[in-house]
Amino acid sequence: MQTKKTLFILLFLAIVLYSSAQTNTDFQFRFAPSIDYKINKKWKVGFNYRYGLEKDISTFQSSVFQFSGEYKINKKISIEAGYRFSTSYEANNQRLFTSFLFDFKIKKFTLSSRTRYQFSTSYFNTDFWNEFKEPNQYIRQKFTLDYNIPKSKASVYFSPEFFVKWDDSRFKYNRTRYQLGSNYNLKYGSTIGLSLVYEDKWNSTKTDRFIITTKYNLSIDELMKKKKKKNKKSKKEKD
Repeated sequence: MQTKKTLFILLFLAIVLYSSAQTNTDFQFRFAPSIDYKINKKWKVGFNYRYGLEKDISTFQSSVFQFSGEYKINKKISIEAGYRFSTSYEANNQRLFTSFLFDFKIKKFTLSSRTRYQFSTSYFNTDFWNEFKEPNQYIRQKFTLDYNIPKSKASVYFSPEFFVKWDDSRFKYNRTRYQLGSNYNLKYGSTIGLSLVYEDKWNSTKTDRFIITTKYNLSIDELMKKKKKKNKKSKKEKD
């Protein structure tokens, strides 16, 4: 069984590499660990880090640090806001974003929507914007269909995301991302994941890209709950 899984992964990567080699498409890799903490039933905060490689996984792309907060309005609707800082050999970049989140569950399926506005710039300075470079502003719409595999801790998902750029007082379609991935729940509130993204840019040079991302998330409040439950169980057994 393990051999079949390994062969499937290798075949999957070979197809991606072959597709990348046949077009003007870059092949990239990202490692993305994260932690989050649910303060109460309404509020949750999180921290994400991302290390990226580009140019067919041969060159450092960037390091990204992100802080975010989420407020749950009801069982289905949440709002989110955050700050992101990215650094590379060429330049640094800062981003502010806010999102409207919606989740709808039907048995083993979860349909999610995220509408995000983001404002990115190297410096939060109006003189810099006027003389050198104006901020980049985007509206991003992402839909996700997630399926929890029965009798398993794993889930698979597919999500298209559409980018619309606010440029010269006009909205312009910029690109679309297609993501296919899987998550697996581990012990003590942690999750690992693997995903493949294909980004289709709307430009004449067609600088598209494939991105493979490995993820690890630790939910601190879930970790604390499970450890507390385990300690209670051990205490009862001793009594």
